[in-house]
Amino acid sequence: MKKSTKNPLRFIIPAALIILLILAIYFEKRGVKISIPEGTIGNTAGNIRGKGLFCEYEGKVYFSNPYDGGALYVMNPDGTEMKRLLNSNVSYINAGGSHLFYYLESTKGGSGLGHIRSTTGIYRSTLNGKESSCLDPHMATMMVLIDDQLYCQHYDNTEFSTLHKIPAGGSEEEIELSKEIVETANVVGGSIYYSGLANDHYLYAWDTQTDSSRMVWDGNTCYPTVVGSYVYFMNIDADYHLFRYNMSSGELTALTEERLDFYNIYENVIFYQTNGTDSPALMRMNLDGSGKEVVAQGVYHKINTTSAYTYFQPFDDDNIIYRTSTFGPVAVDHFPEAEEAALAYQEKDN
Repeated sequence: MKKSTKNPLRFIIPAALIILLILAIYFEKRGVKISIPEGTIGNTAGNIRGKGLFCEYEGKVYFSNPYDGGALYVMNPDGTEMKRLLNSNVSYINAGGSHLFYYLESTKGGSGLGHIRSTTGIYRSTLNGKESSCLDPHMATMMVLIDDQLYCQHYDNTEFSTLHKIPAGGSEEEIELSKEIVETANVVGGSIYYSGLANDHYLYAWDTQTDSSRMVWDGNTCYPTVVGSYVYFMNIDADYHLFRYNMSSGELTALTEERLDFYNIYENVIFYQTNGTDSPALMRMNLDGSGKEVVAQGVYHKINTTSAYTYFQPFDDDNIIYRTSTFGPVAVDHFPEAEEAALAYQEKDN
């Protein structure tokens, strides 16, 4: 009798691969129990508005390295002990507990379950970049971690931009909270402060306990940042000059004489980009508007601050990044440690 020449492994191997893929999807979507301290806010308002490229947490700075295609790196605040964690383009970096959260826009050959099917979406990993998993495969902006929930603007071609809440552990389904645009950047006392865009530009607060919104002040605001009893904002009624409003006394004070594109507050200093003049510049001043000084002439964006340095990029070139001391004398360089580390990793990859 003639023996069959068919190899049974032809059927077993594909079936096994399908089972492994199903298991990968199951374990990734099942969710895990993670511990994030109550009161956690994943990043600062100014950094999130600057695309969340830097995030300082528990003595470390996690950042997106433009010299390495936006790959996720970690370092000490002074730029020492730099290490690549993930060979992928990340933004909106948040940290809480023992985990990082970030928006991943592409990958350059990453590995792990989080990279099997999609290279776009909201991801979670441990602080060392391991155990990466996708929490949401959709486009998102302005993401912030508040306690154990991620608030973000979910984007698609049908509904444009909607406010969503995503469990940090991935153990529950995400929830669409509002079809209005809520800028999830400035978080104080469990509330997200933002400018209304649907009918006005008043100051609103989104309560994350009740997931409801209330109007706080009827000022014509843009990019509001609440600090103590003050709200700092670009005043639409005054050609986007920077103002502050005392919510206790009702006093309104102009802080700049120039139109602004952007600003970032860190502790007692404000970095801001001027516009509408013949000599636009990145500036620094104190919270009360005193001590104004030029950081760099030109137009810059993606301003991110940390305890040691403030980082910024030319408006027309995202492949280079500059920095200066956040509090000390202005001394701008091109962040050579990041460039050198990127070159070393790229040589190793090749």
